[in-house]
Amino acid sequence: MRQAPDYDSFAQFQVELDGFRVHYVDVGQGSPVVLVHGSPLSSFSFRYQIAALCSRFRVIAPDLPGFGQSDKPEKGAPFRLQAEVLHGFLEHLRLDSYRLLLHDWGGPIGAAAVADRLDEVQQLVLVNTTLRSDFQPPLYWRGFTAPGIADLLVVRLNLFSWGLPLMMRAARSRSVRDHYRRALKAIGTRRTILALERLEGYAGVMGPAEAAMRTLRIPILLLWGHPDEYFGRHELVWFKDVFPHADVYEIPQGGHFPQEDAPQAMTEALMTFLR
Repeated sequence: MRQAPDYDSFAQFQVELDGFRVHYVDVGQGSPVVLVHGSPLSSFSFRYQIAALCSRFRVIAPDLPGFGQSDKPEKGAPFRLQAEVLHGFLEHLRLDSYRLLLHDWGGPIGAAAVADRLDEVQQLVLVNTTLRSDFQPPLYWRGFTAPGIADLLVVRLNLFSWGLPLMMRAARSRSVRDHYRRALKAIGTRRTILALERLEGYAGVMGPAEAAMRTLRIPILLLWGHPDEYFGRHELVWFKDVFPHADVYEIPQGGHFPQEDAPQAMTEALMTFLR
């Protein structure tokens, strides 16, 4: 794709919800599209998609609690807090209907946030994520969440800051890497990452959310980057079984972060699917 869009040029706002400050991008006109990022990212990760989609849609991309320019609770923000804040944010927007894109941990968080308002969601895009209430991370990953060692690696030594270029090719660019590393300086961000990786509060919010999402009969796009060592092909197979009517668009070399590592392919798929 051509030169990266200037994220700072997008119209950006802040709203306080029950004492919690949420930062978000809101740009363009037309039918709303809400983009929900994962960890350790922010709305910045969608800058290519925002720049394209805003020609046809109103594009809204919040920073979840602990990430980007939203508030960062010092103790971290586990799944229930994430879902509650996103639910409040959607209520603040007062949208009658919208298209919803969920990536990575934004999948469970977004599903929990909209579980009681699914009639508002007109189309759904799921990107390298899970909605399984019984989800368990790969065995190799569990060492990063073990008591003691995880607090050392993720919180004190800021593992995600230094390891991101290994997971995301785009982060090998100094400007992209520096952007994410600046956000990861906050201790609240690192504790939020660890809370999510430890699935704190996950089962409690995802039991009802999975049941609700299984009732969806709207247009769904499964947009999947490969290879993904975390949400691997088995998650895509699970989604195909749960949503047999869904469109499927796979992106070789898209990896776990296709919005960053295969932005043109992902953007073209979205422009074709969303209406």
